[in-house]
Amino acid sequence: MTMEAYVLCARSISSTSEWQSAIDAIGFDLKLEADRIPPTVSGHLPATWQGREAGFECSVIPFSDLAETYPQTDFGGPWACAYAFYFATFPACAGTWIAIAAALRLSTGVAFDPQEDKLLTAEAAIRYAHEAVASIARLEAQFGRNTSL
Repeated sequence: MTMEAYVLCARSISSTSEWQSAIDAIGFDLKLEADRIPPTVSGHLPATWQGREAGFECSVIPFSDLAETYPQTDFGGPWACAYAFYFATFPACAGTWIAIAAALRLSTGVAFDPQEDKLLTAEAAIRYAHEAVASIARLEAQFGRNTSL
């Protein structure tokens, strides 16, 4: 099953190195392995987390598309930039939420988890990423490392 998450921010991320520096600054073991990031490119962004493939799909979308899809949610916008993330494995879940937390550290904004119907600030997204990593460790210990969401 594919999961989704969104980042709404005041400005786009300018480079892979800027995003990687923000990931490093919040203390996670995620290495982006993409040369280019949205809006320059869309689709799979390769990444490694704890030595494992943890890439995710990422693209820039119009904020209006998100607002129309989730009309019951007050995103506090409009926002200058909206990123859509899609992932389907435990490592990609970790990679996605770590990348989201770092993106929010770079620019004023919020993350949206439609599965939980939650809006998250940068600090809440960092806690959420830590919780996701801990949950993944528990689930993989119970069911094995090759489990998808």
